[in-house]
Amino acid sequence: MPMSKAGPTMTATPRDYNISVLDSALRILQTFLMPGRTEQSLSDISQALSLNKSRTFRILATLEQHGFVEQDHRTRNYRLGLRLLELGGAVHRRLDLVQVARPILDELAEASGEAIFLGVPDGLEAVCVDKRESRHPIRLYGEVGRRSSLHVGGVPKVLLAYMVEEDPCVLERIALPKITPASVTDRTELAQLLASIRQDGYVVTLDDLDWGAHSVAAPVRDHTGRVVAAVSIAGPSERFTLDRVTQYVALIQRAGEELSARLGYRFPALEQSA
Repeated sequence: MPMSKAGPTMTATPRDYNISVLDSALRILQTFLMPGRTEQSLSDISQALSLNKSRTFRILATLEQHGFVEQDHRTRNYRLGLRLLELGGAVHRRLDLVQVARPILDELAEASGEAIFLGVPDGLEAVCVDKRESRHPIRLYGEVGRRSSLHVGGVPKVLLAYMVEEDPCVLERIALPKITPASVTDRTELAQLLASIRQDGYVVTLDDLDWGAHSVAAPVRDHTGRVVAAVSIAGPSERFTLDRVTQYVALIQRAGEELSARLGYRFPALEQSA
């Protein structure tokens, strides 16, 4: 999994990008976490945050429209909406993924000796949610939480392949910067590559994210069959001989299948034989 690129400026702080109305909306949601404030009136919220009543009402109306708050039409008080439960469930599933994947990543690291990465999609980026370091002195580095473009690298490409299957317009929305001379930036060529990934069930990458780095990656499915993550073995290209790549492809596919099974996915062949 790659190290992420620097943001817009090296000296910028989060406050430099603060959006006032969004900041107020998030602060309003956080007031419901205070003791005794599971339901609040417009005045309660306005006074707690020293916000203008009219502004507070408009923000609450917008949050209600999107299901983040609900209003009791009898008392006129507000409470948190069920949409937040969905978001919390998404976070919980991600945490479950990391926990379930832990022994599988350990086994992969032991079997290959190389760096192991587990990544998930987040908008139009891939995010590393867990990793294992290589036991070799020369290794690839990447940190949990680092983000990368979807068109380069093993984990990102696998994620993009199945995102495009669900929504073909995704390919038109992502930027395709040329990270290295080997990065694929032609959308037609990339679409063909993504189709091959879906057909083969894995990808082998070389030099397209970090020059001199090689990786193999495979998808991870949840109980519905949807690809929710990808796992990879990555390291310096000189160690990825043809024989080792063949071995690593088998390892990564097996790991992807095992993790998918632990997340509740039933493979078609298993269903037919049941």
